[in-house]
Amino acid sequence: MSFKIFALQLAGKIKPVEKIEKQRETLWKDYQGFLKVDQSDELKEYLALESFINSSEFKKKKNEVDALRFKGSKEYNELAEFKKLQKAKHLKRYFKIAGSQDLKRFEEIVNSEKPKDFEQLKEYIGGEKFANDKREKKKEALEKKDKYRVLKSDSDIRFFLRFKKSSLYKNYLSVQPSNDLKKFKELKERTVSKEFQERKTYLEDKKKWEKTEEFQKQIRYEEIKKQPHIQKYFIYKNSTDFDFYKNWEVTFDEDFSGILNAERWQTVTKLAENIGENFSLPGDLHFFTSGANVKTGGKLTIEVKKEKVKGRVWQMPAGFLPVDFDYTSGWLSSVGSFGKGDEIFEAKIKFNSVKQLVSTFQLSGDGNSPMVNLLEMGMKNRLGISKLNDKGKISVVGLDISNLKNGRWYIFSVEKSGSVFIWKINETEVFRTTRGDINYPLYITVSTMVIHDVPEGRLPNNFEIEWIKCYRKR
Repeated sequence: MSFKIFALQLAGKIKPVEKIEKQRETLWKDYQGFLKVDQSDELKEYLALESFINSSEFKKKKNEVDALRFKGSKEYNELAEFKKLQKAKHLKRYFKIAGSQDLKRFEEIVNSEKPKDFEQLKEYIGGEKFANDKREKKKEALEKKDKYRVLKSDSDIRFFLRFKKSSLYKNYLSVQPSNDLKKFKELKERTVSKEFQERKTYLEDKKKWEKTEEFQKQIRYEEIKKQPHIQKYFIYKNSTDFDFYKNWEVTFDEDFSGILNAERWQTVTKLAENIGENFSLPGDLHFFTSGANVKTGGKLTIEVKKEKVKGRVWQMPAGFLPVDFDYTSGWLSSVGSFGKGDEIFEAKIKFNSVKQLVSTFQLSGDGNSPMVNLLEMGMKNRLGISKLNDKGKISVVGLDISNLKNGRWYIFSVEKSGSVFIWKINETEVFRTTRGDINYPLYITVSTMVIHDVPEGRLPNNFEIEWIKCYRKR
C-alpha cells in the first residue's frame, strides 16, 4: 500500500469529489459571467465613468462647484452695491422728487409761456427802460407793471420760483446726470432679472453639486459599482482563478448521457477491426463482447458478468479457434487520438477494486509502445506508465493507490507537459515522471479483464465512469 496516499488522505489533501465538482460548477458559472461582463456595454460604461470620476477634470469641477458661494460672488457684490446705493441720501432725495406731482407740475410750467413772460417782465421792471418809460408816463410801462404784478402773485409762478430754488430740486439736477444714478438703474435692472435671481438661488443652494451632470455620472458609477456581477468581475479580474480556462481548451467532453456515440467510441479492439468482432488471446478467462457489456445513460459502465459464451481465440499457428468462456466483459476505445501536444486527461471514476479483475483507463498507442495508465485497479491498484517487455511481462513506473476507499468516486487526471507526466487525484498531485519516448498519438482505452475466477456473489461487477474530459494547452 502507498503511504503517500494514506498521508494525503489523513491530512485532508484529497478533497471529496462532490466538493470539487461543486467548486468547479460554481467557478465555471462565474467564468461565464465574467466573460459576459467583460464584453458588456455596462462594463464599458463603468470603466469610462471610473476614468472620468478619477480624472483631474472631474475633481476640478467638483472643487469649483463646492467652492461656489453667494457671499463674495459677483452677484453678491452687485446686490450689496445696489442696496448701498438704495440707502444713499442723494439718491433717496432724488427719487423723492423723480416722478412726483410737483416735478410734473414744475416741468409743465417750464414748458409754458409763464416763466418766460415773468422773467422778461421782471427784467424790464428792474431795468432803466422801465424807469424812463415810467417818467414819460408811457401807458406800456403801467400795463407791463400790472401784468408783472399779476404774474408774480400767480400760484404757478410762485410754485415755480419756490420749487426751482429748493434743495430737493437742486439735488435732483445734480444727481440726474451722475454715475451713481446710472449705476443704480443698471444694478436695479440686473438684480431683479430672472437670470440674476436664478444665479443667486443656485449659489445659495447647498445641494448644487447634486444637480450637476458630473454628480449624476458619479451616481450612475456608484450604481453600477454596487451590482453583484460587477463586484464579482473585479474580484476575479486580477486573480488567477480563471487561469485554467484561459490556458486550456476542451478538446473532448463525454458524459455518456445518451447512447454510445459511434463517431467517438468503438467497442471492437483495433486488432479485431478487420474481422468485425472481438477475439481473445490464449489464457484469457473473459471474452470481450462487441458492445453488449458496455452500457451508457448517465455514466459509462463496463460490466463483467459470469455467463457462458462462445468466442474465438487467436492461437498460433492454427489461427482462430472456437472457445467457451465463463465470463464476458467490455472494451471501449476512442476513435480519435490525443497526445499531440500539452494535454490533460481526466475522468470521474468509481474506485471499485476486485482482486480477480483488472480494470484500466489507459492512454495507449499502437503495438507494444508504453501506455499511460490514468488508473489501474483490481489485482493491482496503481497509476503510472506501463510497458510490455520482451519477455511478455509488464513493467510499471508509478504509484500504488490501494489506500483509496472502495465504492467512492474520484477524479483521476494526468497532465502531459512536454516529456513530463503529472498524475492527480481529486486535483492533488500524487505522482510525476519524465518520459521523452511518448510522443505518438494516444487513444483512450477502457476495459476490465478477468485474471482469476471470481467468487460467487462478486459478479456482475461494474467499472463505472461518470465523465471524461480532455484539454489542450492553448
